[in-house]
Amino acid sequence: MALSDVKALDAFMKGASYVSGFSPSEKDTALFSSMAKPGPEYVHALRWYTHIASLYPELAIAKHGAAAAPPAAAPTPAPAPAPTPDKKEKAPKEKKEKAPKEEKPKEEKPKVDAEAEAAKKAAKEKEKLLKAIIKEGGKKGVEIEGASDMGGLDFFCTTIELPEGDIELLQLAMTAMNAEPDPEAEDRKGCSGHVGKMIFSAGVKQLACVAYVPGEGNKSSELVPIDEWAASVAAAIGGTAGAAKDAESPNKGKVVEIIVAADADKGKFPIKDKDTAMAAAFAFLRSKGAFPEDNDDDSDDMIFGDDTNLDDYE
Repeated sequence: MALSDVKALDAFMKGASYVSGFSPSEKDTALFSSMAKPGPEYVHALRWYTHIASLYPELAIAKHGAAAAPPAAAPTPAPAPAPTPDKKEKAPKEKKEKAPKEEKPKEEKPKVDAEAEAAKKAAKEKEKLLKAIIKEGGKKGVEIEGASDMGGLDFFCTTIELPEGDIELLQLAMTAMNAEPDPEAEDRKGCSGHVGKMIFSAGVKQLACVAYVPGEGNKSSELVPIDEWAASVAAAIGGTAGAAKDAESPNKGKVVEIIVAADADKGKFPIKDKDTAMAAAFAFLRSKGAFPEDNDDDSDDMIFGDDTNLDDYE
């Protein structure tokens, strides 16, 4: 099927949930990034658009600003304990005395070093966390690679959940996103070293951000001075940007870390600052011409028609 207009998309989505298959794919994210929000008269296209926005809040922020991010879910209060029914007290039964048993000598158990066991357990948990972060970063890298290839994006911003505000762990995720794919692995991971990006992780104590501008393979790198980009985002959230360092990436380049501490007395919360920081990062990229402007003109959308095969985009 050829891509023609939003009417055709609406007709297509009447009998489908996603652009291809039964789960969201790179086609959905790429199409979402390149089109305007359908009007209310396109019920099925609007349903798909709203669903993709909820799955990928970073795409919604990129198009419409921090106000488009879905609100965080309120914690569910724990249910109150059920009342214990009154029971009638029974008279104690007389216990018959048992003949004393012969005591057997107790075998001495080897003493356990509590500190060593705790350290061993902590090391295993840390190793498990590092593997999970590398996996999350590698998966995000593939998604960004797909959005870049299909939508022509040179820069992107997204969230990494597992580091929970730890800047060192967030750097590890960035390295995993930029890594070259393992040809013997079952799943592709990384692959996005050619795409400039800023990633964000909100924790209880702070918000951590890492900016990356590749040195090779990106036609818009020269438009985005990394120090200016990081300083612009840090100023928007009252954070601190570090000095630029060499990136661990096959495309070389630089990285800059940004940290902003939580302060409830001043109304500074990492979750809220994350949305503000992401919106500021996209705004800077647009100001430099390194990210497409949000355009509601239907004529500029990626459009569907009858002579294009959607399977060509898998």
